[in-house]
Amino acid sequence: MRYLNIGNGRILINIDEFGRLTDLYFPYVGMENQSAGKPIRYYFFDGKNIYEDTKWKVTVNYMQDVNIAEIRADINETVSLVFYDFTDLHDPLYYRIIKILNKGNEEIKGKLIFLIDLDLYSSSFGDTAFFDPQTSSIIHYKSKRYVGAKLFGIMKELSEYTIGKDEVYYDVQDGRLSMKPIDNGNVQFAMAVDLDLLPKGTDKAYFVLAFERKLSDLRKLLSRISPTSVETTFTSNYMFWQNWIRRAKQINDKNVEKLYKISLLVIKNHMDVNGSIIASSDYSFVGLYGDSYNYCWPRDSAISAHALDIAGYGDIAMKHYQYISEVVTEEGFLYHKYNPDKTLASSWHPWIFRGKQIYPIQEDETALQVWAIANHYQIYKDIDELIDIFKNFLKPAIRFLMRYVEDGLPKPSFDLWEERYGIHIYTVSTVYGALVSASELARDIGDEVLASDMLDVAEYMKEEVLRRMVHNGRFIRRIDENGNKDLVIDASMYSPYFFGMVDVRDPIMINTIRAIENSIKVSGGIARYENDMYKRVKSQPNPWIITTLWLAEYYLDLGQREKALDYINWAMSRALPSGLLPEQVDPENFTSTSVVPLVWSHAEFIITVDKLISR
Repeated sequence: MRYLNIGNGRILINIDEFGRLTDLYFPYVGMENQSAGKPIRYYFFDGKNIYEDTKWKVTVNYMQDVNIAEIRADINETVSLVFYDFTDLHDPLYYRIIKILNKGNEEIKGKLIFLIDLDLYSSSFGDTAFFDPQTSSIIHYKSKRYVGAKLFGIMKELSEYTIGKDEVYYDVQDGRLSMKPIDNGNVQFAMAVDLDLLPKGTDKAYFVLAFERKLSDLRKLLSRISPTSVETTFTSNYMFWQNWIRRAKQINDKNVEKLYKISLLVIKNHMDVNGSIIASSDYSFVGLYGDSYNYCWPRDSAISAHALDIAGYGDIAMKHYQYISEVVTEEGFLYHKYNPDKTLASSWHPWIFRGKQIYPIQEDETALQVWAIANHYQIYKDIDELIDIFKNFLKPAIRFLMRYVEDGLPKPSFDLWEERYGIHIYTVSTVYGALVSASELARDIGDEVLASDMLDVAEYMKEEVLRRMVHNGRFIRRIDENGNKDLVIDASMYSPYFFGMVDVRDPIMINTIRAIENSIKVSGGIARYENDMYKRVKSQPNPWIITTLWLAEYYLDLGQREKALDYINWAMSRALPSGLLPEQVDPENFTSTSVVPLVWSHAEFIITVDKLISR
């Protein structure tokens, strides 16, 4: 299981519950997993016995709520160790500081061994690994991907290594490596550093991974690595992240504050330097489904950018809005999802429906980006910074939202759950919220006619929702592809209130929330909709983090704080001990049934907490 992540916008590293590196993303955050999800294994050899990582007793956490992993492990009754994992603030470098403690009364001459099986470009075909005497490292490369691994101690170089294929695993088992200097194909390699552990004494080692596109550039990175440089980088890294997280809002409840800070780190780590924000870095489902959550969904990323905005990180959110302004279509809409490098990502939405050409889109994704940018402006009033984004994205997107209307409501598109075609209450609500919120920016930037038209379209849309999308005093989730009312209870029916179409106390809204709680409240949390089968493992549908927090937000705005806290506490209890929030959980044992983390879960938690501390 992915248990913790660290990154710097150029690389993203996932760490599992054993403290092992499982995913190595480079050169984009979320694009190209250079390990293909296979963990880097490590072993301790005490001169007689070999102790492998899965047998150790391990805890994995963020160190003092900063972007440094602290991993503690008891290898046996005598030997324990601590890892401090972090990335460089600028370059594609990952560091691990290793402290080893001998609690016994006898000296131990041991070794720490790393077993590394990379698949560059997420493929095992055509790789080469070799020992590089110039940098005392092992370099693994293919085409334009170079990874250098360096293991050393204080006044100690790499003591042993070997490179090969499957036989490397067996070479490790006796604690002695055969020193083979090169191999190609589906290669693996192992490296070891000697440890001198006096009675009640300690030793220290360092493990570094460097990533580059050229051999010469990789060697430059590796050549500057030393115990002093790693320790200096650790200190500056710790100070930077302490100051970075200090910008966050102060929260009295320490448990809430801790998860709030970790949520900010999760969003930051899943954001590329170019502004892309991926939905999740969990690679574990690739082998099952042939795809992943390693994409930038405009919906998820808009909500994540909005969370950064309200938390006080508007400068970072602006990088994402710039990214979006560079991928929007000429027609003004956004496609289903994008790769971190700004290319069009995989999709299952058709371009034809019932013999008619359609846009393969979820219109709420375009609307949410408009809404998020508009809310950014309301907070920061940075009109100078938004001129180009208004020209390149906002204005074309606004015109699309106003044009893509029929009989007062948005034309059919796919829903936020990416399953159904029709006119959805969530989509209509986001379009309404986008047009109303962005009208202020349009007016302030000088386009008063557009601003007035936006409000007129939004008002007519609201009238049509109240006339056509209400049943028995509550909202419906959609008008289906046949023009019929879809009466299935769906958590997304909370949206008319959230995006400002109706008041939180509107009787229709109250009835809608009551219907949601009566129909899809499962084990204290809220499922997506009635009889949801996605990742379902039991007789009841899985409760989700985001849907549960939607109701917390509603009750906070309604002034019912205690009821909101019930939902907030439920969501917080679903976090891993490291603080990562899943997408959804088993309704009986509450274990994750999908990806960990889901960035949207963390973003929604920030949005909820902002309402909590503002009330």
